[in-house]
Order: sequence, then structure tokens, then C-alpha cells
Amino acid sequence: MTVYTIDNGQGSRIHALVIGIGVYPYCGRKVPWEAPPQSLLRSLDELTCAPLSAVHVARWLIDADWSKSNVKLGTVDVLLSSESAVHWPTDPALPRPERAIYDNVRAAWIRWVASCNQAKDNIGLLYFCGHGWGSARKYLLPEDFAEDIDHWKDRLIDFTKTRKSMRACKALTQCFFLDTCSDQPAALGKWEIYGPDLIVDNPDAERLSLANRETRVHNPVFTPTPPGFASTVNPGEVTPFAAALVKTLNGLGATAEGASWEVLSANLPGKFSDVLRWDWPALSAGDDLYVEPADSGRLTVLRRLPEAPLVPFRLDCTSESARASADWKLQCRLTQATHLRGPGRTDKWESEAKASSYDLTVKFEDGVHETLIQPGKNIIPAKYEESLEIKRLTPQPKDR
Repeated sequence: MTVYTIDNGQGSRIHALVIGIGVYPYCGRKVPWEAPPQSLLRSLDELTCAPLSAVHVARWLIDADWSKSNVKLGTVDVLLSSESAVHWPTDPALPRPERAIYDNVRAAWIRWVASCNQAKDNIGLLYFCGHGWGSARKYLLPEDFAEDIDHWKDRLIDFTKTRKSMRACKALTQCFFLDTCSDQPAALGKWEIYGPDLIVDNPDAERLSLANRETRVHNPVFTPTPPGFASTVNPGEVTPFAAALVKTLNGLGATAEGASWEVLSANLPGKFSDVLRWDWPALSAGDDLYVEPADSGRLTVLRRLPEAPLVPFRLDCTSESARASADWKLQCRLTQATHLRGPGRTDKWESEAKASSYDLTVKFEDGVHETLIQPGKNIIPAKYEESLEIKRLTPQPKDR
């Protein structure tokens, strides 16, 4: 068991389960051609992005500043496939995660639900990166999936069923981040798959949860592609989904609530999508954040930031001649801090600034364009972008 306890104090806590699976030793070319499901299993190649992405998410959760949050991070349970030790820090305070084989995943899931089940205001976070199947019904594949080729259906996770069973959990906020494909292989349709119960089913508690508005669970599912699409990722890199998730929780998903900046569950889909599109504008058409709606629209504070977040911005002006002569200045109304960029650049101004209100000045010393002053620009998460139209100076008549 590898559970990292961050804060076991009094009160509600966030409990996270993070799983990254890069190798499937009983799938791919190792599957014999005579095996009944060979067309399904031979397509499951190595995913070098998966352990990197899981480590990226887990380390951020462990290292992030939760001091201002009412619901602090309690535990993080991490499971990685067997080749992933090289990706985990050598810090002796962080022992090696368990292998992401089915029995370990099942035991970790049960531990996770038990921790979440201790209080209604607990928050459960799941991040899974690896192979997955299905659109209407979602399956997640652990590392030793198909070890017994004659009983290959007994070591997969029926996520749709498990999520339904988790309605009986007392934690009223459960967020599932499934960094997997959402396509359904044609060969999958001919198989009746009813995976073993990952957690104990409690139909009566599930029905009670749905019947009462106060106990209905906020349990959205976030995936990097809509149903029917495979996810395209670069091997050996953190997935765009994982990178955007961390940036969103780290501040780009926050909104100002009084004097605080808070990441709210209700705003997460839109902010998450904005971050993904800002950093990866060239993603294929299928790589669009997809959110399966929750049972309830409960508003939960997932994190309160220790300070105002840094917000990426992009400023441009037309025409091109004005862009090359522009002398930019952003001044924060709250702190008087300034951001400057001098003339001589023909690209857009891309940088980041702390979320706040700014006065913008664009000066020109070329004798051709008018100086532009625009007060009160609100640069707030998830991003800020604007293209300014610069006027040309009116030519003065020559003296006679």
C-alpha cells in the first residue's frame, strides 16, 4: 500500500487516487493470433505518456499549497505500471508507488472510497491515464489486463458501473479525470462484458442519494475527447489533458470570491477547456474536453489559492507597422507593478501577469500612430487576449 498522507487533521479532506499505466505486458504483439479477442488486445500498445502524466498530477497535488483551503488535501494514493519507477522522485519520504495491477487497483479504490466516505464534505479526485474503451459504457484497463487470456474480461474496470455504485459514498463531490480514449473498437460490440464489482454495490443507498437533492452527488467525468474519438498524444510527454488539469487547479480555473481566488466545481469545465485550447490550439478536432454531467450541480470549492494566480495574456495591435513601433506598458491598479515591452518586435506580446485590473498604454514615437490609453483591463483566469486597433495620426498641413 502506498498512500501519501498530506494532512490528517480534523475536518473534511480531499482524497485523491492517481493511476498511470504505460505498459500492458499481456497485450499488443504478445497476444496469440488464435486468441478470441486478439483484434482487441493486439491494438493496445505502450503508452509512454501515461506514467509521466500520472506523476505530474500526483506530484502537483502533493507539492501544492493548500494552506488557505477550507478542505485541505488529505491523502494521495498512487499506482504506476512496472516500468514507471524511473519517473517517480527518489525522495525517501515518497516511497515507490504500487504497481497498477488489477488487485492493487481494486484495493486502492476500496481504500479511496472508504476515506471519502468518512464525511459528506470530503472531496474525491480520481485521475487515470492508460488505455480505456467505450463511450456509452466506459472501461479502464489495468496493467495485468488479459494475463489470463481465457478470462480477459475478469481484469478490467467497468467504470460506468463503479461510478454508479459510488453514489452511495457520503462524499458529495467526486470528480473523475479519465485521460483515456473514448472510442469503441468495432470488435468490442460482439462481446458481453460485465466486469467484476470493483467496489461493493449498494442499490438502496444509490436510490436514496438520487431521491434527495441534499444527498445527490456532484460526480462529473472529464475526458480529453467526446464519445467515439481516440485521444492523440505525443509519446514520452505529459498529455495535454494532464498538463491543463494541473494548470487549471493551480489557478487558471479560479474566480475571485471576495478577497480570495477559488477554484469552483461549477466553473471547472469551462476553465479547463479554455486552458486546453490556449496551450494546445492545434489539437485535432476530436481532442475537445468532454464532460459527462454530474447527478447534481452542487457548488464546491475545490481549492482556495494562497494568492492571486498568474494569468497568461496575449496582446496584439494592427496594423503590422504599428505592431513594430509599439511601446507597451501594463500597470496594475492594485500594486502599481508594471509589465513593459519596448518597440522593435513584430510578434504578439505574450506573457503572464497576476490576476487584477490593469491600465494599458501603447506609445508610439514614429510620428505615424496615435498613443492609445485604455484603463481598467481585467486580466483574470483562465486567459486574456485582445487585438487593439491603432489609429494613424492626422497629417498636419504644411506651413505656406
